Amino acid sequence: MSQPRSGLLSGLVVGFVATLICAIAQAAALLYGDRFIPAAFLTAGDGLWAMTTIAFAAALLLSLLVCLFRPGSRLLPWWSALCAVAAVALGWATARAASTGGRPDLSLDRLVTNFPAELTSLWPSLKDSWEPWLPLAVAALTAYFLVRVRVGRVRARRASLTPPEDDPTPAEPEYRAPFEPLQSPTNPSRPTGDLFTPRDSGRA
Repeated sequence: MSQPRSGLLSGLVVGFVATLICAIAQAAALLYGDRFIPAAFLTAGDGLWAMTTIAFAAALLLSLLVCLFRPGSRLLPWWSALCAVAAVALGWATARAASTGGRPDLSLDRLVTNFPAELTSLWPSLKDSWEPWLPLAVAALTAYFLVRVRVGRVRARRASLTPPEDDPTPAEPEYRAPFEPLQSPTNPSRPTGDLFTPRDSGRA
């Protein structure tokens, strides 16, 4: 019986693709969120709560995409957490690159022009303040625990469906007629004599 696949390779590929999708989705939420998110929420805590909520939503979307492929490897929760952090950071850099020069624009030309510079300037902002680390931590923990729960359920289900290898199947009992005597295999019954062989004259 073949062993079930752990889904590690598919999980790595899906996590990478989901990182790009979530980064674009988060950048769009940061740029156009004022159209459907109340202004009071966007400005609360100097925008920290809005950034944290959007990062949580991005990590939730990433986790759902990874969990669709029934992951079974214990490495995928850590990979998902790393992808969630990368998606949040890339989303910030994308939003800043798209908003440079006035009106927000997510066109490819503007992103190619401004994205490298914005991504390079992201690390100094992380070093100078603790506030950006809160959305990153929320995204990482969300992705890690959601994927870990899914991995645990998949592994438990596969274990319940796989029979143990060291449990031999009991042999079926030998069939005997109701009145057939039990014969020991070490004392086989004597073969009957040949009918055409003359009997010993010395016997009575």
